[in-house]
Amino acid sequence: MADQSKKGKSLPPYEFRVERVKIQEFVQAIGDHNPLFRDRKFAIAEGYPDTPCPPTFFTSAFQEFTGAFFRVFEELEVKLENVLHGEEEYEYLAEVYPGEILTCHLCIESIVEKQSKSGKMDFITLKTSFMNQAGEEVLRARSLIIERII
Repeated sequence: MADQSKKGKSLPPYEFRVERVKIQEFVQAIGDHNPLFRDRKFAIAEGYPDTPCPPTFFTSAFQEFTGAFFRVFEELEVKLENVLHGEEEYEYLAEVYPGEILTCHLCIESIVEKQSKSGKMDFITLKTSFMNQAGEEVLRARSLIIERII
């Protein structure tokens, strides 16, 4: 069961660098053939300073490269085997490009216990703000994590 006393707690900020190769691996993996995300010259010809990150890039990048969710599970004393990723939503405030360093500020926004037919569950909402190296907020993420209480 998630530690209810952690509701509203912010974790220490952490950084990750947006790597061009990771963007390329991502668009290859999802089969996105849009040249805007694959070809720097094309992106520049379209008026961008570089190839922007595709919108869904942050779902994998945030989780894979930062280990943020694992730190939250540890903080909340939640067992990974009881966890389901419920949903993810993003609010894009600016384009993000290769080479940018994003500072992530993650907060445990809420923990709500609910009863289901199969037992109790905690619905844990995480809110993350992504700031670029200029201190501008470029992205807001909200993640719903579901913990089955056994």
